[in-house]
Amino acid sequence: MEDWSAHQLFQAASASLDRSTATALSAYARTLQSAKLPVVFSLRHLSGIVGVSYKMLRESVRRKREAANYRIYRIAKRDGTFRHIHEVTSDLFRVQTFLAHEILAKVSPHPAAFAFHAGGGIKKCAAQHCGARWIFQYDLSNFFYSINEADVYRLFCHLGYRPLLAFEFARLSTTIRMPPYMAGIINMVSPDHRGMPYADACNKLGVLPQGAPSSPAISNLVAKDLDDRLTKVAVHYKLVYTRYADDITISAMDVGKGRSRGEIHRSVIHAIRKSGFVENESKTRIAGPGSKKLVLGLLVDGPQPRLSRQMYERVDTRLYACRKFGLEATADFYKFDSAYGFYNHLAGLLSFIKDVDPLSWNSFAPRFKEIPPP
Repeated sequence: MEDWSAHQLFQAASASLDRSTATALSAYARTLQSAKLPVVFSLRHLSGIVGVSYKMLRESVRRKREAANYRIYRIAKRDGTFRHIHEVTSDLFRVQTFLAHEILAKVSPHPAAFAFHAGGGIKKCAAQHCGARWIFQYDLSNFFYSINEADVYRLFCHLGYRPLLAFEFARLSTTIRMPPYMAGIINMVSPDHRGMPYADACNKLGVLPQGAPSSPAISNLVAKDLDDRLTKVAVHYKLVYTRYADDITISAMDVGKGRSRGEIHRSVIHAIRKSGFVENESKTRIAGPGSKKLVLGLLVDGPQPRLSRQMYERVDTRLYACRKFGLEATADFYKFDSAYGFYNHLAGLLSFIKDVDPLSWNSFAPRFKEIPPP
C-alpha cells in the first residue's frame, strides 16, 4: 500500500480540486495516519488497494451478492445444538482480511477481552480466576449476530473514516444471508439508524457473519462498551472480570457482607442488556466454595489452569474413532454436516490442548496427522 504524506496528498489533490476540498482530504488523511491507520478515500480506492473488482465491491455493498459471497454450513456443539459458519468466498475474504489486519488489528481491545488477539488466549483468561472461591459465569446469546451493521458503521466512523466509507466497510463485513430458521435475527432499518447513508433498496440490517476474518476483531471493539460497564461492576464489588468472546466470567475470593450474590448477578445482567446484548439463561452458572471451578473448559482450582480429564478423553475417543471407522463415518456419528467441518473441529480441539498442555499435544498430534484431510 502506497504511503503519502499529508503534504504530498494536498499538492496532488490541489491539481484537480478546489483548495477547500484538498484541505479537507489532507486533514482526513492526517487523522488516519496519526492513528497509524491506512488512508482509504473511497470504495474505488479500496478496490485498487486490495486488488479486487470495484463492481464486486459495489454489488456487495448493495446486498446483491449475498449468496455468491457466503456459503453456510453448520458444526455440532457439545450441547447438541449447532453453530452456523459463514464461509466467505475469495474476493470478499481478501477485503475482510484487509479490514482485519490493516485496520482493526491496530486498535487495542479492552484489557478484560482475551479472545481474538495475540495478547490474549484461553489459558491467560482462565488464569485470572485461579484460586477464586466464587465464580459467576454468563454466556451471551447469538453474540456475533447481536452486532449489526449500524454498530459496525459507528465503529469505523469512530476510527476516523468518512461516513460513506464507514457505511461501505460495514456492509462489506456484515451479511443478511442466514439459515431460514434464523431469519428473524435480521432487523429492519429503523428511525434509530437515521444518519447512516442508506441510499439503496435494502432496508435490512446485516449482522456479523461467524467465520469471516473481520468478525472477531469487530466484535471485540464493538463490545468495549459492555467491557467498560462490567469492569465498573467488578471494581464496585471488588471482583475480577474477563470476557472471552461470548463467555463472561466474574470471580471473587469471597462474597461477604454488602456483596450478595443476587445483587452482583442483577448488576451483571443490567450491564449486559444496557450494552445491547442478551444473556443465555440456560448457561448462567454461579459456583461457590466446594464446587467444581471450570473457566473456558479449564480447571482453575489450583495455581495454574489445567485441562479436565473429560477433555483428554473426548479428544482420545474422536481420534480413535477416526482411525477405526474413518473421518466420514465419525463425522456422521457426531452429527456434523461434513467431514470438513469435523476435521476443523478436531484441529480446534488440538489447538486448545497445545496452548494449555503441550506435552499431551505431542502425543495427540501424530495421531491427528494420520487422518487424511477431507
